[in-house]
Amino acid sequence: MARPNLQEEVARWVRRAIFTGELKPGERINQDELAERLELSRLPIREAMIALEREGLIKTIPRRGSFVWDFRRQDILDQYEVYAMVSGLATERAAANLSKEEVASLRAAVDEMASDKDPAQRETANDHFHAIINRASRSPRLMWLLGLLASSVPVGFHDAGWEIAVRDHLAIIEHLEHGDAQAAGEAMRDHVRRTGTHAVRFLPLADDADGGHTAELPAG
Repeated sequence: MARPNLQEEVARWVRRAIFTGELKPGERINQDELAERLELSRLPIREAMIALEREGLIKTIPRRGSFVWDFRRQDILDQYEVYAMVSGLATERAAANLSKEEVASLRAAVDEMASDKDPAQRETANDHFHAIINRASRSPRLMWLLGLLASSVPVGFHDAGWEIAVRDHLAIIEHLEHGDAQAAGEAMRDHVRRTGTHAVRFLPLADDADGGHTAELPAG
């Protein structure tokens, strides 16, 4: 585990464990076991629990401990909807600022997503694509908010959705190249919504235990 920011490293580990089902809805998080497993003191563990509670991923009950939130599908979809709205706004802002070199970098990232078979490399290319657009928004506030939202949504659930993601990215690039900010923003919003709808099909959620149905975000 990297050491520069222990709290964030712990939070990232717990998020991943929650979204992959290693930590299940309603399960108590044993902070002593977690500290031992990650070879850390209790301090960064406690700080990470505070941060994760602010994100709505866990709930802490006095004298009982910290528990994974009982997520329903709509909880995750609501977060993706907010993420979609902010991502769309950043994309609209970026339309007027992207250089030819940055557009070329966007296409290179999409090419890598389409051709590379390594899921980790595809995720890296996907992150690079969105980072280029977010930086081009030239809004530190939007970038901060997008970073916060991105850290709290599931990752690694594209699987069969890579083809769709590539298609979505190409559509976004086309609108950006034509300087159509509104169309680019709407294409980004639809893309993030589709990602959320795809993700909840694979996530271990509380709905699975009580017969909940699969919700879907509106297409926009």
